[in-house]
Amino acid sequence: MNLLIVTPFFKHDRNIASVRWTNIATRLARSHNVIVVTQPHDDMDMTRDIAKDEDGILVARLNQKTSYELFSVRHLGGATGDDWQTSSGSGEETAPPHDGMVRKLKNRMLFRSMKQKAKAYAKDIQKNVIPKDVKIDAVLSSACPFIEMLFGYELKKRLGCKWISDFRDLPFYDDRPHGAQIMKKLMQKELNTADAIVSITHRGKAFLADGIVKDADKIHVINNGFSMADAREPVYQDDGVLHIVHTGSLYGGTRRADLFFEAASEARKREPAFAYVLECAGGNNESLIETAAKYGEEACVKNFGFIPREQALDMQGKADMLLALIFKTTGSFSAKLFEYTLNKKPVICVSRGEGDEGDESRYVRELNLGIAVEEMNREEDIKRLSDYLLAQFACKAAHRPLRFDPDKDGIGEYDHDRIVEKIEALCK
Repeated sequence: MNLLIVTPFFKHDRNIASVRWTNIATRLARSHNVIVVTQPHDDMDMTRDIAKDEDGILVARLNQKTSYELFSVRHLGGATGDDWQTSSGSGEETAPPHDGMVRKLKNRMLFRSMKQKAKAYAKDIQKNVIPKDVKIDAVLSSACPFIEMLFGYELKKRLGCKWISDFRDLPFYDDRPHGAQIMKKLMQKELNTADAIVSITHRGKAFLADGIVKDADKIHVINNGFSMADAREPVYQDDGVLHIVHTGSLYGGTRRADLFFEAASEARKREPAFAYVLECAGGNNESLIETAAKYGEEACVKNFGFIPREQALDMQGKADMLLALIFKTTGSFSAKLFEYTLNKKPVICVSRGEGDEGDESRYVRELNLGIAVEEMNREEDIKRLSDYLLAQFACKAAHRPLRFDPDKDGIGEYDHDRIVEKIEALCK
């Protein structure tokens, strides 16, 4: 088969969002002719680069910014790395949506720009990227960002091929803001022309089937995952102190560590010798120190700021335990947990948000990767986490291995080799 993959991130070493389609595309290329269209490594780079890479994949790095986004970055103070940089608000989950007339006008300008960009982009790909003697059998578009879905829609029309729309994240899960209302209308129209739709969670499938996609049989759940070949052998520091590592962004405060620090403070009250250090790296992590201070734990936090991904992986490899901070959202699953799984270390998963047990909590629990706690069960889970920390500290203080007995067979189901088989079946 001749497969065209359109994804914002492909072999972007500093971006964890690139892992899914980097691994899937390189595996598909072993049996099929694969072309990948993606952004430059610097998403504001306007140069073009079209060449075969070391895996025999024709990779076209073309800027995917809309004209309105480029204007926004230059004149309206937008952030370069986010297709939604024209959105207002602080990113805090409590920040009210700003849907005044100016906001609504900007939204309309942005989405009109996106639709125009998608048409031009599809034409450019057909004319300048796809070899003249190649007939594409299926185009696979990976979103978010939302514009990737529009690229798939326009390419299906222009190339006369099948279209699989893959949602690594759903572009919205709350249709109250004006921008989300526009997205929902577009999805109800354009997305229904797709031949298959992929969500990485069952909750995402249910959301899409509820008034957006008319034919629910088109929607398939193919989870995210990892490459087992990337697994690292664990490293231990035998110093009697629990080394806990958190890497990643806090996403404007939606991910918080209050429950962790309250449990750690409780553990110290119960066992004065309890000793740990939380080493953190990534965006917004300065606020972890502020949160720790609320519970008298600030002396136990070391913030390394933003560091390259390879350095973050080394940092994880030297940890005793890995801390995952989660905010539950429909149709999304934190890829950080897959990265953590490959380090073969116990995971502490702290989730926020309303509703039933989150997908990330279920993943940690079912694979026995460590402990999963949720703020909605605050009092009970603080006690559970405090007990867990003390039990692991007792192992460390006695120079014994920490408690860790993961379900290796279950973990194997998330290997990208298995996931590619499902993607390939859809393409066929």
